[in-house]
Amino acid sequence: MSDKRFYWLKLQKDFFKRHDIKYIQTLPDGYLIAFFYLKLMVESVDHDGELRFSPEIPYTEAMLASVTDTPIEIVTEGLKTLKDLGMVIIDENGTISIPKVIKMIGSASDTDGARRVRRYREKQQTLQNVTSTLQNVTDTVTKDNESKSKSKSKSKSIEEKNIKEKTPAYFIPPTLSEIKVYCQERNNGVNPEKFFDFYESKGWMVGKNKMKDWRAAVRTWEKGNTNSTGTQKLTSGNEFTALLEQEGYV
Repeated sequence: MSDKRFYWLKLQKDFFKRHDIKYIQTLPDGYLIAFFYLKLMVESVDHDGELRFSPEIPYTEAMLASVTDTPIEIVTEGLKTLKDLGMVIIDENGTISIPKVIKMIGSASDTDGARRVRRYREKQQTLQNVTSTLQNVTDTVTKDNESKSKSKSKSKSIEEKNIKEKTPAYFIPPTLSEIKVYCQERNNGVNPEKFFDFYESKGWMVGKNKMKDWRAAVRTWEKGNTNSTGTQKLTSGNEFTALLEQEGYV
């Protein structure tokens, strides 16, 4: 696999505030010289801050003018100014060195770039997976809540329906047999026949209202059939009627 390297020049944000650059820009054609200096730096990044056409041939001013697309007079003036300021060094063999470039070079191989791209894609995929998982969890919770809400609503409706079905819509008078069984269960001493005849003659009305619970009426008769000591007694007609009136049954 090829391992081609890529280079770049890392300029500090205060590059144009450097004293040498600010001085150059005060000179005639100073901005062109500063631009020429930047071009030399860029040309030298993959040669560790040095410029030479080949091992045998150094760059001439004319060659630099062509390479950097700079007027020859700016190249001549610029090299002199840069050498005077120590920003460029030209040795006896004609090799041009730019001292500050070596600390400003950044580089990476194509395999480094591939690794960075791969890491970026993996990060994006992880983020996408997390987002998808959170969305699925949110959807599941929402569906569960909706399902529970519907279930509660359905259960409540069924419960209300059952209550309505269990509760008669109107009062159904008991049979004499039902009254006898209930009185026997409670061992209350109430005469079932008398109870039945009494309310049957009234059309199972309690005062002006239709009776709602005949068992409650039986329990009221128990009170009129037992004294304070707990022994059974026969209540007089007037006393019994007053008791029924007190309990709201007549």
